[in-house]
Amino acid sequence: MKRSICLLLAVLTLTLSGCSALLERDYRSVSRHVSHTSDAEDTSALRAETYSELVNDVQFFVSMGMQEGVVHLYRYSGDVEADLEAVSQELLTRDPLCTWALEDIQWSHSRIVSYDECVFTFTYRADPAQIPSIQYTVGSTAIRELLENVLSQYDGTLLLQTSSYYAKTDLLLSLVQEAYYALPGYALGYPDVTVNIYPQEEGGSQHLVEIGFSYPLSQSRLQEQSQRVTAAAATLVGASPAQGEVGCWLLYSRLAELDSYDPDGSASVYNALVDGAANSQGIALAYQYLCDQAGINCLTVQGTLDGSPHWWNLVETDDVWHHVDVTAGYSQEHFFFSDSEADLRYTWDVENYPECPDPPGEPESPDNVPLE
Repeated sequence: MKRSICLLLAVLTLTLSGCSALLERDYRSVSRHVSHTSDAEDTSALRAETYSELVNDVQFFVSMGMQEGVVHLYRYSGDVEADLEAVSQELLTRDPLCTWALEDIQWSHSRIVSYDECVFTFTYRADPAQIPSIQYTVGSTAIRELLENVLSQYDGTLLLQTSSYYAKTDLLLSLVQEAYYALPGYALGYPDVTVNIYPQEEGGSQHLVEIGFSYPLSQSRLQEQSQRVTAAAATLVGASPAQGEVGCWLLYSRLAELDSYDPDGSASVYNALVDGAANSQGIALAYQYLCDQAGINCLTVQGTLDGSPHWWNLVETDDVWHHVDVTAGYSQEHFFFSDSEADLRYTWDVENYPECPDPPGEPESPDNVPLE
């Protein structure tokens, strides 16, 4: 008598139909249950009667990180040895988890009275202990949230299984960049990023993505720096931060007084808030972090100043956006400037940022010059 047990196989089963509405929706985690049947005579083995059940059983062994697994075939109508080879090759070349995890699958087969016993032995190229950490998700927002979590912990690897639509190196690198700059308090040096996609061949609805991060310092050192950044920001913002233009100016002036602008300096927010010297990127990220802590809407802008790479900020007050460049040393009367004023010296991708309109009356460009 068969005894069925339901074992969770964490395999993403969303099928994207190409409908744009579906592509806009984010799913954090999707899984399906695959019914496996244990052999009543030997509960250490799984039972299969069809090719698809055989594939599912072998997938299950790998999902559990097993070194060896046994399947008993009952009333199997196919060519057993040919199908065992076919299953092994299919999983090694087409299955997302197996192409990432495995180096090889070996199998043996013997006939035992009423069933065929198939023994699978797995050689892993990846650490099986990593398998439970695989995230099953789809959607740019959900993937970026996972990336933000990894970057805020300074972890070295993110493993995720997603649809082929999102398993693209350029898209994933773009999401890493978005996640990094959305976390200015953790921006202690942009990591070297590698993206590996399994299987590598195009086709198939699912892929496993391994994103690796190599940081300029150790994880413990970065976490220590992050704590010091938090403390420094709290001191600059104060217990009761001001809002609006006054709040923006107070943060601007405090950061400008603290920092020495070094065009060739560090891009780390730690150097800007703790060491007191950084390049325009480090200072702009520091200003964004201070604004975030004060409840002021702020963005960091990447562009050029007088033809050289440069970073600055946009802030919103009373539903109006303004340019702000802490490195420029402008006076309180001129530290906000509009798109038309910025256009005299700055260039940026205007389509990626909100418009900063001219103030009432004739626009007046800042008459100060950037600090050297």
